Amino acid sequence: MMKIESYLRKMPQEELRCSKNGKNYKWFCIKEGEGATYLPKSNRKFAEKLALKKYYESRYEELSHQVKALKYYERQMMKVEGKAEDLLKHEEWGKLLEPMHPVKREDLKLWMEEKYEGGAGYSENLIHKGSHGKYLRSKSEVIIDMMLYKYGIPFRYEDKLILENGICVYPDFTIRHPITGKITYWEHFGMMDNREYRNSACKKISLYCDNGIIPSINLITTFETVDHPLDVEKVELIIKEYFIE
Repeated sequence: MMKIESYLRKMPQEELRCSKNGKNYKWFCIKEGEGATYLPKSNRKFAEKLALKKYYESRYEELSHQVKALKYYERQMMKVEGKAEDLLKHEEWGKLLEPMHPVKREDLKLWMEEKYEGGAGYSENLIHKGSHGKYLRSKSEVIIDMMLYKYGIPFRYEDKLILENGICVYPDFTIRHPITGKITYWEHFGMMDNREYRNSACKKISLYCDNGIIPSINLITTFETVDHPLDVEKVELIIKEYFIE
């Protein structure tokens, strides 16, 4: 809209009117306070400029109405949006609503419910609410958490994993295939704009590879920057590719 406003400021003050005259049209130039004057066909360039001005004015009006409609829609949605999802995130309501998205294999359900040694430290960073009232470190992790829950995929958040030489890591998500039970790990790297973080992420992926945990085989990796955030559609596609048969 700002670009259109800029164009309009450079346009002539006159307006164009096209009037049918038999099978042809006549052009008239309208100037405020002076009325309409005939615009000959030889002055086509000026007529084209006035026609473009009319187009921009009409387009600007359309966009203005769209913006008003979107703002109204946003205000209305803010009153109700998230209420259903909040129930899934609630510690007790989430359990009661489990039949909506059940884990079918009983052994995998028990695996999910078992207590495990989780957490990679910095518990003060667990501020984003996920399924079953658990708290996660980022909004993107909440997206992954809620989509796994939606599709009934058994998983644990930050479950302790001991690698070779006793190295201990806490994958963001340890996931069991709902049919085969096969384990897949999911690491989300959410600050790839930061060089130090980026180098650390690459070292972590290399460590996984050294231990037979390979991207696209038994390790899912997702990345985001400020300009390229993780979205629900991408997460859903990944879950369908790996876990839905």
